[in-house]
Amino acid sequence: MNVLVVDDERTVCDVIRVALTEAGHQVMEAYSGREALDLGGRHAFDLVFCDVRIGEINGFDVLRAFRDRLQPQAEIVLMTGHASLEAALQAVKQGANDYICKPFNVGDLFRLANATSERKQLKQQTPPADESEAVELADRAAMLGRCPAMLEVFKVLGRVAPTDLSVLISGESGTGKELIARAVHTNSTRAGKPFVTVNCGALTETLLETELFGHVKGAFTGAVGPRPGLFEEAEGGTILLDEVTETTPTFQVRLLRVLQEGEIRRVGSNQPIKVDVRVLATTNQDIEQLVESGTFRQDLMYRLNTVTIHLPPLRARGKDIEMMLDAFLLRYSPPAGPVVRVAPEAREKLLAWSWPGNVREMRHTMQRLVTLANNGFIRLEDLPEKMRATAAGKEKNAVPKPSADIPEAVQSNPLLHEIANGNPPSYDEMERRYVEYVLTYTNGNKSQAAEIMGVDRKTLMRMIERHGL
Repeated sequence: MNVLVVDDERTVCDVIRVALTEAGHQVMEAYSGREALDLGGRHAFDLVFCDVRIGEINGFDVLRAFRDRLQPQAEIVLMTGHASLEAALQAVKQGANDYICKPFNVGDLFRLANATSERKQLKQQTPPADESEAVELADRAAMLGRCPAMLEVFKVLGRVAPTDLSVLISGESGTGKELIARAVHTNSTRAGKPFVTVNCGALTETLLETELFGHVKGAFTGAVGPRPGLFEEAEGGTILLDEVTETTPTFQVRLLRVLQEGEIRRVGSNQPIKVDVRVLATTNQDIEQLVESGTFRQDLMYRLNTVTIHLPPLRARGKDIEMMLDAFLLRYSPPAGPVVRVAPEAREKLLAWSWPGNVREMRHTMQRLVTLANNGFIRLEDLPEKMRATAAGKEKNAVPKPSADIPEAVQSNPLLHEIANGNPPSYDEMERRYVEYVLTYTNGNKSQAAEIMGVDRKTLMRMIERHGL
């Protein structure tokens, strides 16, 4: 590559020139901002190392000149011996590709030069076709797929959507259950009517009843007037009971009555109100197992799962993962610029990741990576540490095969069984399970769960949000 080094300390220029010349690059030197602008007007550069404090025309002036008029395509690395948060933010804001502090080592120079060279090569690749279609599909990520399990989901959805049947949508957290529910509503005869959702696991029994059924004046302290519930708001449309298996047996009795009789009673009233609402529900648990354990009513299960749509976890969707990665790249790339690209080794790690948070985790990860992408490229070092640590030889999305040699005591323990089969869960997955188990034990009481875990409530809330629980 052609490299320009700008620094009023000749020894710094000499060090960078010698190191990069030995690596095969062509290096020119400038000892002032004015000289740098002169060279920038006469020679093309792929990479510029520029000190911040170089006299009257400083490093930020050189950065702006290259970005605005001289060579917008050149990558600029600012150097300083006086590092500060403000300077780093200013450098990034004004378009610097990187910001390093003196003294730096030769390894830093090679890393920056290699990354620039890699991006230069990737820029020459042909952009993917059908970008507009991919952008549109990326907003419906859970609906994007060609694996047999997802094709079955699409078939069932197409058949059940035009009916008024209740539908239970099951699957792990983050698989896109609400997205499927919206698709059912959108493709039904109720599409022009309201689509209302309520997270059953986020509310206590009393609040959930008030939220869904409404209340009359004086029903409880603070009820200064009547208020309609979400069932009334959804009249003629669809209501989604998200994580319905988180409800209490008492609430389940009231819900069953609504499904059987098509009417609700506001809290504090015996007056029935007829409602015409289609009910959809989601769960991330095995509802039949909950019925067997006595925590969920069997008659309500039969009412809710007239039709069941099960969403597979992302790790079981094979080549869909790569298709979805590309769709998210298109979705979150700047509208006016080229599509953000992924270096081959970074792509390999992304495809090998098990995605314990499913589509939700992929969406958030790709949005973050694209937003923070250096000059439109995602490199291996940009990935989260947990992804970079993925074993290179690990078979992508492999399903563990039980071994007859595994002791019975190990086989009976799900975690030990996974480890014995060479498929140990990640730290994030272990944390997610731990939080889920404690919240199940406390029936969703977050304060009690936080006390058991030895963390404060805010920390627990961040963990819940991070894992999509």
